[in-house]
Amino acid sequence: MSEILVLAAHDGESVKKVTLELLTLARGFGEPAAVWLGSGSDGARERLAEYGAAKVYVADGDGMTDYVAAPAAEVLAALVAQASPAAVLVPSTAEGKEVAGRLAVKIGSGVLTDAVGLAPADDGGAPVAEQSIFGGAIIVKSRVTGGIPIVAVRPNAVPPRRRLVRRPWSRSASN
Repeated sequence: MSEILVLAAHDGESVKKVTLELLTLARGFGEPAAVWLGSGSDGARERLAEYGAAKVYVADGDGMTDYVAAPAAEVLAALVAQASPAAVLVPSTAEGKEVAGRLAVKIGSGVLTDAVGLAPADDGGAPVAEQSIFGGAIIVKSRVTGGIPIVAVRPNAVPPRRRLVRRPWSRSASN
């Protein structure tokens, strides 16, 4: 199963809802891997796993949170080179779109912004993004045709869902 990188939005140790939405979406296309920039990841690992993150990549150090987009794009570019993910998902916020654009230039890929959903492609290629335009009057479908797809997904576009964990049935015999 291919890895899907998800840029985690957070405020220290607390995971923002949009990250949980992205992890939920990523589970439909591969194995989600959260990318955490800055400190506080230890307190968030359980929550990220609860929503499907199989891995958490952490980049913490001097300057990691001093700048808005440059460190995130550098870290994601290095992870793309290392992990060869099927896609990279980021929040469609001002910061997320800036990171997506910088990452697209660094790795030579296409980027889609303001997606409200993702669907598998009929031909098995890159996922197809749904974008709502003209105030929701029209839904367009787009896909990246070159490189690893980078998709910025709007907050509140996908309801976050916890990963289902199968538990063995236990049955007690009563006499």
